[in-house]
Amino acid sequence: MQLKQIIDIMESHYPLSLQEEWDKCGLQIGDQNQDIQRIMISLNADNQTLQEAIDNKCQLLITHHPFLLDPIDNIDKDHFMGEFIYKAIENHIAVYSSHTAMDNISMNQWLIEALGVHDVQVGDASGITRIATLNQTYHLDDFIQHVQSTYHIEHLKYAGNASTISRIAICGGSGADFMHEFYGKVDAYLTGDSKYRHAKNAFDHHILLVDINHHAENIMVHKLKELLEKEVDCEIIAGTSPDYYHYI
Repeated sequence: MQLKQIIDIMESHYPLSLQEEWDKCGLQIGDQNQDIQRIMISLNADNQTLQEAIDNKCQLLITHHPFLLDPIDNIDKDHFMGEFIYKAIENHIAVYSSHTAMDNISMNQWLIEALGVHDVQVGDASGITRIATLNQTYHLDDFIQHVQSTYHIEHLKYAGNASTISRIAICGGSGADFMHEFYGKVDAYLTGDSKYRHAKNAFDHHILLVDINHHAENIMVHKLKELLEKEVDCEIIAGTSPDYYHYI
């Protein structure tokens, strides 16, 4: 398939019009007329991931987090951004990213559904967050274990308290500032990044805040792979996308 055909499929699901104004979704590097036989999907656009795509003889790397989110000051091959650009072009690998466009449609839907829920709804005016009722009520310790098992998280942090958890809301990325939308509405709020002040707010407003860390968004790799395999006539492989953090 030509790259532009794959882009059309991606944007039929995740229109660029849905991205936040600060975001840089879409084609990052590449020729839309390029022929694509193998695609790799990964969470992050970095040199480690790009090398993995090269090693797997891919012509297209699709990521959630965009390569172009940081400004480019130069294309110096000795700089990590210049190295990425050179390496992609020299190895004929196109790079495409769908970030907040995907967040607005699927990311938090995938994350909340994975926990076993019903009555899923959009949680806020922006359309990014999701709110739902768990299929079973959990005590605190059991809920934390359920979250860790679901998202394959060895370590997480939480603040606040709830004797039982039934109603939850989620934003997988940097969504802690949405928490105030759910005071009095849910027992627990899950997000991928939080600060100390958010922990205080959780205590003050009697809500359980669970920081699942940003890497939980790695769920998109296999979910997007399943979606595209129904529509794209290419081999698709899942990238490893390791967490940037090490936990002790």
